[in-house]
Amino acid sequence: MNTTPNLQLVPIETTIIVANVLPSGAAFAVRLDNGDNCYVPVSVSKAGAIVLGAEITARLVPNRFPDKADRTPWLAVHAARSTGQVSAAPAAPVQYAMPFAEFEFVEPPQVAKPTTADRVRYQLAQGGVWTVGSLFEELFPGKTRGDGLTDYSAISGTLRSMFIKGECSKFTMWRTSEQSKPSREWFTCHPDRADVDEWEG
Repeated sequence: MNTTPNLQLVPIETTIIVANVLPSGAAFAVRLDNGDNCYVPVSVSKAGAIVLGAEITARLVPNRFPDKADRTPWLAVHAARSTGQVSAAPAAPVQYAMPFAEFEFVEPPQVAKPTTADRVRYQLAQGGVWTVGSLFEELFPGKTRGDGLTDYSAISGTLRSMFIKGECSKFTMWRTSEQSKPSREWFTCHPDRADVDEWEG
């Protein structure tokens, strides 16, 4: 049985997607913002009515199991069906000290991380006005277009697919009437809240 010294950790609040629910009721999920795996203990899973594929607002602390944290770095201490809004109240510190009988850990299955398309949709849902290039820099910092051509194309294709399906709005700029395609395109899921200062020059 694992034990750990008394620590107070302030949980981070983020959105996770449930990727697997075990027969015991415990679950594994992935963070939408960075693709990290997280473990949802039975008590947290049952309290949050967790089901496979659900989008969950969770409060996470670092996984203190040293032999598991490399594969599953986060442990959920609270979970609830996502409303798309982050709680205004700051998360209270968690007294992270216990014999881990309640949180008996099992080996996680191989969980598929969010795709580039998943991350694009999530980023647009959070707000802002984005070009293909600015989203590429946001999602793949330090990568050049030449190094990440597949990811760049996936972002472009996802944005255009979202626009065609009515899932986002698009602003275009035409420098001259003779152009066959616009000089610049911006995408947003919140056109009524788009400010000019969010647009690139």
